[in-house]
Amino acid sequence: MKKLPFLFLFACLVFTACPELDNDDLGGDGPVIVNPDDIIVDKKEVLDADQQKLKLEQVAMKLMDIFPADEYEDVMKATEKLYSHCDRYFTDDYYDWSDMEYALEDIAETLYDEKQSGENKWEYTYTLFFSNCTGVLTFEKDEVKYKESDIVKAIIKDVDGEDWEIVVTPKGLKKVFLGEFLETYYDDYYDEEYTELYNVTVEIPSSLSLKVNRNGKFFADVEVRLDYNVSKGGFDLEKDRIGVEMDVKIDDLVFTLKKASFDASTGRIEYAQSLRKGDYFIFSESISVKADIEYEDDGDDYIYIEDWDGEFEVEVNVLGEIQIKGTGKDLYKLSEYIDAYYESERECERAAEKATDLIDLGLYYDGTSTRQANIEFDPVAYDDGYGYEYYWIDLVLVFEDGSRYFFYDYFDDRIFEDLIEEFEDFIYDYEDVVEDVYE
Repeated sequence: MKKLPFLFLFACLVFTACPELDNDDLGGDGPVIVNPDDIIVDKKEVLDADQQKLKLEQVAMKLMDIFPADEYEDVMKATEKLYSHCDRYFTDDYYDWSDMEYALEDIAETLYDEKQSGENKWEYTYTLFFSNCTGVLTFEKDEVKYKESDIVKAIIKDVDGEDWEIVVTPKGLKKVFLGEFLETYYDDYYDEEYTELYNVTVEIPSSLSLKVNRNGKFFADVEVRLDYNVSKGGFDLEKDRIGVEMDVKIDDLVFTLKKASFDASTGRIEYAQSLRKGDYFIFSESISVKADIEYEDDGDDYIYIEDWDGEFEVEVNVLGEIQIKGTGKDLYKLSEYIDAYYESERECERAAEKATDLIDLGLYYDGTSTRQANIEFDPVAYDDGYGYEYYWIDLVLVFEDGSRYFFYDYFDDRIFEDLIEEFEDFIYDYEDVVEDVYE
């Protein structure tokens, strides 16, 4: 098993089972204390190996108790039905989209304009307005039907009699000029040069809501919030800011994309997300990295990200009880070390040392600032059984006493036997639900 990303740490640290939860103890992003036997870490306390094992077991057991398979069986079945309907529409070559195609042609006429402004010069204007792209789409067994309306709605008529309704509502519409784009080309046949000028304006909402009802009852709610700053002369990658936040609510689960943004003024790309179940904080993760986004006008209008050698910050928080956090630098170089295979053990050891020098990551408990273990890299050897051996680097936990464990060694059945049995039962329960859904 090779090359695990940083967020694999989250998966490695949380698998197990637990006591019944008390809703009186709900809170924010701090620890969920539900059992008097819970290990609560003091600000300066460093747990020994046995205590850390028990702490990790308790957190994993809580997670599995929060997500019983039978509680989500109905949601999984409903989601599979909705997916199967959509899959049929977009993969069936004989599904009739003609009504929708006619509607798009009418809408397109209000979004596009062209004129000749010189002997060999044309100007094209694109105005992509949300307010013009409205209507009700009804997906039936064999065809989709379009009806003019001042709202945006999709209705899925299930062949089994179950109806889905999806309503999209943009808010705070604002016209934004993205820029003026000039193209010139030479026609060898006519021995003349031609010029095409494109002006693009879009109507961007400050937020966008999407509500999904199933048979007239709430199923899911999505809210997307846009944060942007666009220069008057058009979008400029070297000056402007663009970001998005999103909340997705299905049943009692709420997924939040807290931040996904790029700010040219600071040169930082940021990303953060979290998950809650009812009032319970489940987990969050975030990363912030300094990098440059460049635009290359080589005929293909290529946008790429470079200079990943800046600092980055990363944090993963599970139930407010386990945190993996720290800093690093040169994400591009770090990824090269992680992805590479090495021919000799010494070469791999040097790569592990260099990769470790690029990070300062640690394991913490209960939101304290006391580091319980360091996270580093060590070499891994693999023999294919035919006399060929190669190496790569992988993550290790380094405890205060100097002991070092690869994640797959530390979490094996010699140490976490009961935990692994509980987790296997947990997975089997979900497998049974999935098999039932797909029957």
